[in-house]
Amino acid sequence: MTMKLPPDFLETLRQPVLGEADLDTQSSFFSRKEVVDFYISATKSPDKNDVLRLAADQLPVLHPHRAALLALFCGALVEDGADPHLLFGAALELMAGLLASLEPFCATQPMEDDDDADSDELAEWQAANAALGALSAQERFEVEARQAAAALLVLPLMTMLMRDVRNHCALLADGELVARIDAMAVNDSLPIEGLHFLQGAAELTYEDELVVLLPASGTGMLVKAHAINNNFHAFSLLQKLMRKHAKALGIQPPEREAGANASRDTDCAEYLWLQADAFRNGELVDPMAWSWGEGSLRENARRQDRLVLVALDTQDKPSRSWNGFNRVLHSEQKSRVSLVRLLAPEEVAAYLA
Repeated sequence: MTMKLPPDFLETLRQPVLGEADLDTQSSFFSRKEVVDFYISATKSPDKNDVLRLAADQLPVLHPHRAALLALFCGALVEDGADPHLLFGAALELMAGLLASLEPFCATQPMEDDDDADSDELAEWQAANAALGALSAQERFEVEARQAAAALLVLPLMTMLMRDVRNHCALLADGELVARIDAMAVNDSLPIEGLHFLQGAAELTYEDELVVLLPASGTGMLVKAHAINNNFHAFSLLQKLMRKHAKALGIQPPEREAGANASRDTDCAEYLWLQADAFRNGELVDPMAWSWGEGSLRENARRQDRLVLVALDTQDKPSRSWNGFNRVLHSEQKSRVSLVRLLAPEEVAAYLA
């Protein structure tokens, strides 16, 4: 490895963090001459991946706020073409440590004048504020520095997360971290700006082999699903794909209003979308085994180790429409479904058995 982090850049990162003046914002950090000079040099270098490898060694030893700034610097290099996988593990570990240290100070404020307020929620709110109140001035500053670091870290994590499916798998593999993100994304005692983006990213689904069955025609397809927000989002994209392959699937898609487009943010169900458990021995046994629109696609039932959705063409279906569920979370999300292959009739029958 020929690339090295410049001494003046390292010196900046290693400066002590003792007071408000030491907390660079994204803007002030990237205004520093040593940062600008190194960034210009790194973007022109064919060895920019080496910067991320070197940074991975630095993140655990720097103050968390400085480490977050370094991750932000590397995120900018990822946007310029550096490998999004190289630093993700170290950055994720940094976020995990930050959230674990901040958790005792985070809670949601109970609604005022709510007679039905949850006693546990009230106790958590009081405990979080008591913990913050018990801190010395310097301890409070350190907590707030970590709060700022976590907020800074969201952007580079999202930059890397949305560009490499392996990173999404790594996030989901850390169930404790995902649970913390979910619990802390909306908190009133110590808000962490932008954390809800990671919460949304954790809910995305990537499936290489999603099974879609159409019992009425006895057909089906194997589909690759990429960065799907939720089931409503999947329905919109799948209905569009089914229209494209209607002849091969032996279906006659319902008429749609002029100008209707499933890629828009508002859409409606053309089928009764069910989970695999709705069928047994080829027969519909549970018409209420819906695939619930707001849920994550990956939470649907599986058969033969594959995620399964059933699109039942029936007049006896409730009207279902949605708005706001198809919006992209990030510019690099690039949500899509694509046909891998059509299923043979015996495969369809096996999945419905």
